[in-house]
Amino acid sequence: MKATQLSATLSTVVVTIFTLLLLYFYQNLSHYTMATCIPNNCFCEAINRDSFIKQFSNTLSSFTFVYLGFFIFFENKNQKLFQLFGLFTVAIGFGSAFFHASLSFLGQSFDLAGIYLLSSFILIYALYRKYHLSIGETIILLLAINFVLDIGLIFAPELRRYLVGVMVILGIGSEIFYARTEHPTIELKWINYAIVAILSAFVIWILDITKILCYPHSIFQGHALWHILSTFSIYFLYRYYKSETSK
Repeated sequence: MKATQLSATLSTVVVTIFTLLLLYFYQNLSHYTMATCIPNNCFCEAINRDSFIKQFSNTLSSFTFVYLGFFIFFENKNQKLFQLFGLFTVAIGFGSAFFHASLSFLGQSFDLAGIYLLSSFILIYALYRKYHLSIGETIILLLAINFVLDIGLIFAPELRRYLVGVMVILGIGSEIFYARTEHPTIELKWINYAIVAILSAFVIWILDITKILCYPHSIFQGHALWHILSTFSIYFLYRYYKSETSK
């Protein structure tokens, strides 16, 4: 096993153990606020109310993001923005695992916060390349955008999915704008793979949450497949970014 893969594997194990311990102690609190999807809209997988892991398959599949994030992080020791990209992917995995295991409002907030981090990265990274921003300016923009989005999670949680959609559209739009104005030397096949993966994942997400295709007590869950396909989509996006040749 290569050093990068070994480091990513060990780091994933550490985060998994940390997440499970945190979940165990968190759910032993006398009271915590449940997610807004309770009681009947937390995707297809049946809720195990007697366990500190409420949805096993959806929780376990979330750690695919964690492994990929650490892989990206360790593969880019001298590229700070790609390390951020990797850590944001780890954040998605941690937040998703915490959410599906606890089905708490805190977990829901963690889950969305990770998605906001990555979607805002897509937006800002295009601006970084287009306008030759410094690393410091890029990080300040990322922090500012995510501060506003995270405030929205607290005061207007019902808007969370719409805001994700807005951020994804802005991210794709900024990347298209960059590509059409700067004409970078880049391998477009990777972004095509990413689009196919995320669109496939979204179709499965809809079938799962609407319970059109639903087997609540099966270990094979549509939402877990959504996690895995989304992880592939992030990997393809990463390969797309890495394929760009500096002018």
